[in-house]
Formats: sequence, C-alpha cells, structure tokens
Amino acid sequence: MQFFSRYSYIWKFEDELEAQYNDFIQASNLISLRLVTFLTLFGMSIFLIIDFFKDVDFSVVLITRISVLVGASIIMWLSYKNLSFRVFVLFVILIAAMSFGSAIITATFARMPSFYLTNLIFLIFLLVITASGLHLRHAFYLNLVFLVLFIFYSQIIHRDPFYFSQYPHLFSIFVYIHIAGVVLESRRRNNFLQFNDLAEQKRLVEELNQQKNKVISILSHDVATPMNSLSTMLYLQSRGNINERDFKSYIVALREQFNNVSFLLHSLVRWSRSQMEGFVLDKTTVNMLDLLENKIKFFHLPLIDKSLELKLNIDQSAYVNVDEDMIRIALRNLISNAIKFARKGTLIQLEVSKNEDGMVRVLVTNQGDPIPADLQKKLFTYQMPSAADTNGERGAGLGLAMSAFFVHLNQGRMYLVRSDEGITSFCMELPLGVHQ
Repeated sequence: MQFFSRYSYIWKFEDELEAQYNDFIQASNLISLRLVTFLTLFGMSIFLIIDFFKDVDFSVVLITRISVLVGASIIMWLSYKNLSFRVFVLFVILIAAMSFGSAIITATFARMPSFYLTNLIFLIFLLVITASGLHLRHAFYLNLVFLVLFIFYSQIIHRDPFYFSQYPHLFSIFVYIHIAGVVLESRRRNNFLQFNDLAEQKRLVEELNQQKNKVISILSHDVATPMNSLSTMLYLQSRGNINERDFKSYIVALREQFNNVSFLLHSLVRWSRSQMEGFVLDKTTVNMLDLLENKIKFFHLPLIDKSLELKLNIDQSAYVNVDEDMIRIALRNLISNAIKFARKGTLIQLEVSKNEDGMVRVLVTNQGDPIPADLQKKLFTYQMPSAADTNGERGAGLGLAMSAFFVHLNQGRMYLVRSDEGITSFCMELPLGVHQ
C-alpha cells in the first residue's frame, strides 16, 4: 500500500494541483490533438486509396472513410481555437471512437481481412497512450472500453476464430503499452513538479530581494535621519548658533528619533533571527494589560503632539501565551500606525477582549483617511509601498508585514477589519493563555 501511495500522483494529483497540471500541459495537449488528428486524416486517406484496389466492398469503405475524414477535419479546425481541457479530452475521444467505429463497420460490411481489425486496434491503443496527450487514467479507461467492445463484437456479433487467437496478443500488448504509458505519465508529471519547484524558488528569491530592499530602504532613511539631525545640532552648538532653550527641544526630538531607531534595529534583529533555521519561540504567559501599559507610556508625546485622545477598554483578565518580545513589537507597530495616520484631534480606541474560540482579540481603531482598496491586498506583504502619515512623513512599509509574521509565528493572526467612512480598524488575535 505504501508503494501505491507513493506513486499515486502518476494517476492523479490532489484536485487543486491537478487543475494546475491541466493548465500547464494544455499547450502541448493541443499539439498532441493536432498530431493525432493529422495521423487519422493521413491514415484514412491512404487506406481509402489502398482499399480502392482491393477486393472489398468499396462503397462501404468510401462512406466510412469520408465520414471520418470530415469529422477529423472539423476537429482539426476547432483544435486551433481556445479549447478547455474538457473539450480537448472530448475531441481525442471522438477521434479515437471514429477510428474504432470505422474499423468495426468496414470489418463487418466491407469484407476486410480478419487481421485488419486487430491491427487497427493495436494502433489505436498505441496512439491513445503515447501521442494523444490524454492523462494515463483517461487513456486507460478509453482503451479498456475499446478492448471490451472488441471482445463483445468478436463473441456476439462476428465470431471469427482468428479473433479468438488474437486475445493473448491483445491482452499482452494492452498491458505493455500501458506500462509504457505509466513511464511517460510519470515523466510528464515530474516535469510539472520540477517546474512548480523552480517557480516557487523564483518567487521566494524575489520575495527575499524585496525584503532586502525594504531593509536597505529603512536603514538608509530611518537611521540616517537622526544621525544627520545630530550632526547638524552639534555643528550649530559648536558655532554658538543655537540657544539653550532650542538646544533642549532638539535634544527631546533627537531622543525620540533615536528611540525609534533603537526599536527599529531591535525589530529587524528579531525578524532576522526568526528567519534562521532552528529558531525557537520563547513563549510565556503574559497579561495583556501589562503588555499594553508599557507601550502606551511610550506614545505619550506623539499623542499630545497631534491632540489625540486614546480610549482604552481592556479586559484585565486576558492572558496570552506568546513570545512576549515579538508581540510587543507587533503591538507597538499597530498603535504607532494608528497614531501616524489619525487626523489631529480625533479619538483612537484600543480594545482587548476574550473570544469564545480561545483567542484574545486586540482591536485598534483610528479616524483618518481610508486605506485604498488596491493597497488593502498588500497590507501584510513585503510588496506594501511606503505611505505618508498625516504630517507628511513616510515609512518603509515593512512594519505591518513584520508584525503579521510575528503574530503568525505565535499561532495568531492579524487582519484589517474595516477602512471606510473615515474609520480604520485593525485586529490582532492571539492564543489565550492560562494564568497560574
């Protein structure tokens, strides 16, 4: 059973992967359909000429061959249209059925030699498996139907000793051809899997490059800005061009900038470590009120600068089982974004509650311009472009993606609840912890 389970993909992939495989091989399938149709047209034309000089009932041959030629010509014309996979399968079955049916009719009514029918069935078996482009399972079922029909024909309709003598050959060729079909199908499906792997590797490389560019963008902007400010302030101080009052105000602003840089570097280091193989979360059970109190104190000055009111509604009994450092980073990013993109003099709401599904829900709501629909799809990805806050300052667009990644590592999730009518809400759900 383990052997069959290991190689079951040759018969069929899982539904989603099978649909991708069908799309992947559709172009080559259409070429196979045209090839089989051309061989049918060519073969029927040659047989028509040969049968004209043979001692057969040519009127039956003519009607049968012309019918197949007309049908195959129509299919050849349609094969250059935009066909779905189902239509492709239908056309291959029609081509094979027309060939098989014409063989039965001419063998019965046109006085064809006995070997004619069996030889043509051998050829149909071969073409269906090797050249038609059908999946192995479809080709097997189709050939099995033809084999059963031939046995029924030879046993009931036209009992010929020669047909009986061909049974062993038919059965053995049926088996050998389908063994070859297994090999061919295995190669086709393995090629598809290799292509998928390469496509996934390419996607990962592109994503890593985007992450790298984001990090470089952050370091070049957010780190350089306070350093330039410090350099300018020291220069003015050394020249005596700044008074003590202005100097103190600059010191306060610089301290905030360097605090932001320190948090940024800490977040990047934590994020980089989480990408390493063998990384293990340092989970603890922590109270959400304790987590948030430290973060809220940090935003005291930004709230005052924009005349924002922060309204808290926190369930003090809410504990979470998480990597505390990661969730602190995620919470700070959420609250920071809410402040950055809130209109001056508006309300920011922060709610913490316990869900019935064993999760703690953190909801952060602010009042500001809605997030454009095209950006909502990129919010938690590394493709998110930078955006200017209400003061015109721009970030690098990495915070939400990093936060969502940290929350996901802790078996939680982060998502946008709404962004319309001047209200934007983000939600973070974390696994409930049990307080000892």
